[in-house]
Amino acid sequence: MLAVFAAAGAAVVDDYGVSMDEPAQRELGRAAIDYVLGDGALPTGHYRYYGVSFEAPLLVVERLLGLADSRAAYLLRHLLTHLFFLAGGFFCWLLAHRLFGDRRLALFALLLYLLHPRLYAHSFFNSKDIPFLAMFMIALWLAERAFRRDTAAAFALCGAGVGVLVDLRVMGLALFAAVPGLRALDLLQARDGAGRRRALATAAAFVLAAAGTRTAVAPWLWSDPAAVVDAFATFARHPAYAITLFQGELLSWPWTSIPHHYLPTWMAITTPPAALLLTLVGAAAVARRGAARPRDVLRNTGLRFEWLLLACLVLPPAAVVVLQTNVYDGWRQMYFLYAPLCLLAAGGLRGLLAAAGRPRLRRATWVLAAAALAGMAADMVRLHPHQAAYFNFLVDRSTPERLRTRYDVLYWGTEHREGLEHLLARHPDETLTVDAANDSWLRNNRAILPAAARDRIVRAGEAGRADFFISTARRPRAPFPPPSLGVLYTRRVHGSTVLTVKAVDLSRVDEATAAPARAAYRAAAAGEPLFRSAAFDLHLDGRTLTWVIESCRPEDIQPRFLLEAVPVAPDDLPDFPLRHRERGGQVMNFRFEEYGVRFDGRCLARRILPDFPIRALRVGRWRQDEAGEWRRELTAIDLSARRR
Repeated sequence: MLAVFAAAGAAVVDDYGVSMDEPAQRELGRAAIDYVLGDGALPTGHYRYYGVSFEAPLLVVERLLGLADSRAAYLLRHLLTHLFFLAGGFFCWLLAHRLFGDRRLALFALLLYLLHPRLYAHSFFNSKDIPFLAMFMIALWLAERAFRRDTAAAFALCGAGVGVLVDLRVMGLALFAAVPGLRALDLLQARDGAGRRRALATAAAFVLAAAGTRTAVAPWLWSDPAAVVDAFATFARHPAYAITLFQGELLSWPWTSIPHHYLPTWMAITTPPAALLLTLVGAAAVARRGAARPRDVLRNTGLRFEWLLLACLVLPPAAVVVLQTNVYDGWRQMYFLYAPLCLLAAGGLRGLLAAAGRPRLRRATWVLAAAALAGMAADMVRLHPHQAAYFNFLVDRSTPERLRTRYDVLYWGTEHREGLEHLLARHPDETLTVDAANDSWLRNNRAILPAAARDRIVRAGEAGRADFFISTARRPRAPFPPPSLGVLYTRRVHGSTVLTVKAVDLSRVDEATAAPARAAYRAAAAGEPLFRSAAFDLHLDGRTLTWVIESCRPEDIQPRFLLEAVPVAPDDLPDFPLRHRERGGQVMNFRFEEYGVRFDGRCLARRILPDFPIRALRVGRWRQDEAGEWRRELTAIDLSARRR
């Protein structure tokens, strides 16, 4: 089975883009290798505390193979990250087989692990959270093996695995504390001196191996081992710079402003429902057996290990809430919770099979389990290569664009690769000047294209203009999509737009694509402008605002246009994915290239106003003064006479 998935992964590895964190992660590995070889210094600030036990080996393999091309380097990273994800699946199978003694249940746990759509996509481009998930599964297997064998060697090997786990993410300290804690229970229950000595010796072997391995794989600890305390403090209060869209609200950290149901909600709406249901059944079964046999929970038994799995699923999210640790981008920093979840879900299936009793009901239960796995596989195929945008039926997806306006659908920029490839295929012999809302996403995904294709892509920042623009669903600036001017390609997931490729210079496209812009200009010019300045005219038709510049050059429209809507009743705003009261009513601060087009020597941009009553607009743009400083120029427009 794993060989089939490995072959499939190798076949599709070239379908995924480069995530926003990958260049920085690759640089961490390079810095660690250079430091070990005496050719460089370690990163400074909180970046010095990021683990390199996965990144450094990736760089070693890259250098051994002599890969100088960025495309080859990123494809190698994606393949090796995916293979490590599959390795975690192998240990999932081993552990499930050991716990349940049934190959079919072990296979079910394995497939549940492999067929999570979001995790599958991340297993190619997320070298932070997926290696931690896989290593967490490996560490769980090592822990079960250590307690079963009860030898110093087994506990030392477990400690080495946990040391690597803690290096990957500080949350690995959960297992670092759990293993000695369980050994302490065994020490208290030992009936003779030999048992007590064995408990102490094995606990010491684990702690020494874990601490030694943690230090060995973290170059920044070699000269200052006590800095591990600073690392824990840093990640417990991780720099809070992120913003995420959650249930229609743009949330920003620190954690005190985040609802406590943030993590469980994200897990619930992005995990296949069958896995959630079976996990609840499995957790209930573990709790019931523990209540019936409490002594087995305290002794070194399989039931105690199942309680460890339950603790690994419940306590880390609780610790995040209690410690008010900053987490963002959905629940990706908590993906490791899927390791105990898979095992508990397999236990839940075992419980249902036992309750079924009759052979016919047992067969029906297996058929339902197989159907659930088939549904997960179908979702993966249907969403490919955007499985990272998977949401289940617990989220309302019936209305077009609803999902995009309530949650961050895709947040790492990998979809930009598809946009670039569409432009390259559409213009096979031309050099293309492309811009995006985030230039790093464009730069990253350009790097994984073949060399000849990379040479035909020029970033707007290098050329001083944009002929094409790629926009995604990442944190929309307003809940309403812009009118379709110059749109060449759109990709939707669950009915929501996750990728739009548009032409800014309409001379590069066919007349059918350019015609709507000319019609929009004629419609706007037929009426009196709402606002006129030396820079542009502003027209308002219903809720549609149109900017018109009669004579423009690309360099004239680089400053961002501004629009702030002042609500009539700010305290009575409906649910809205922007916090207007905190932003002074600002609706948008957008690039012309994202919403505008150039044609016939004119520039035109359109935007739709929100549907709450607006008292006034403040319009303007950013401009550079003589000293080179960017300043905001705003003009207020009273809409009281035109209130809708």
